Amino acid sequence: MYRFYSLFIFLVIPPLSCFSQNDNAKALEFYTTAMENYNATNYEMAIADFTKAIEANSDFVEAYFQRGCAKHYSDKYSSAIEDFTTAINLRPTSEVFYKQRGSSRTMLKDYKGAIEDCDKAIELKFDYDKAFALRGILKIELGDVEGCNDLMKAGEFGYVNANIFIKKYCK
Repeated sequence: MYRFYSLFIFLVIPPLSCFSQNDNAKALEFYTTAMENYNATNYEMAIADFTKAIEANSDFVEAYFQRGCAKHYSDKYSSAIEDFTTAINLRPTSEVFYKQRGSSRTMLKDYKGAIEDCDKAIELKFDYDKAFALRGILKIELGDVEGCNDLMKAGEFGYVNANIFIKKYCK
């Protein structure tokens, strides 16, 4: 009986692991094509290829994130938020994922949700200039003058357009 199990493991396990490697190779191939389309601003084609990459590897966090970005630039903000949330669930330590979800929430006028995402991004990376800038603009939009402090911090941390927003919103 032991020989049967040993033979079973020997014959079945290697093909399963090869199947997984093939899926990962397919996922990477689709992802590469998707990124080419994304960089060429062919967002719909990119979304289709990112989807294929995710179908080949459901844990492909970068594919979820990039598909979310493509959806964001295609004005599909709710769907983008879903992809960013999946990416966050797979990698909760990425400040970029939170900030990008905050950007999509901003487009849906969910300013409080977007501020929460910026707060989390800043918690993960204390000098995240873009998160400070977005949070500052959102706070100002909600009538909170503390937004100017965030814009100043964004500038201190290297956000190039901080002075433009400070001149426009902070007097």
